[in-house]
Amino acid sequence: MSVPHDDLVRSIRLFISEIGGISISTPTPGLLFDKIGRPVKVGTKGVLDLHACIKGRFVTIDAKIGKDRLKPDQVKYATAVEQKGGLAFAAWSVDDVRDRLTLEGLI
Repeated sequence: MSVPHDDLVRSIRLFISEIGGISISTPTPGLLFDKIGRPVKVGTKGVLDLHACIKGRFVTIDAKIGKDRLKPDQVKYATAVEQKGGLAFAAWSVDDVRDRLTLEGLI
């Protein structure tokens, strides 16, 4: 993850806490190596950057920078969340998050 991306994730999490929600960031899928050099896969492909609970509703958000868009596995995950009554979307700024949560009646 890049510094601007990490900064955006932190800013979104701070905003969520300021409006009374709670959030956690989720690990980006990747490959790590254990202490003897064996590869270990971490994270789940398609999961968005952060998960939150706001006024009792499950919300998951992917922070995007520049022209980045949701990848196909992320679209599948977001669709599954929405089908179960949660809220899933990409955001390029805290204002994007504020606007979407306002539209959904969560702030």
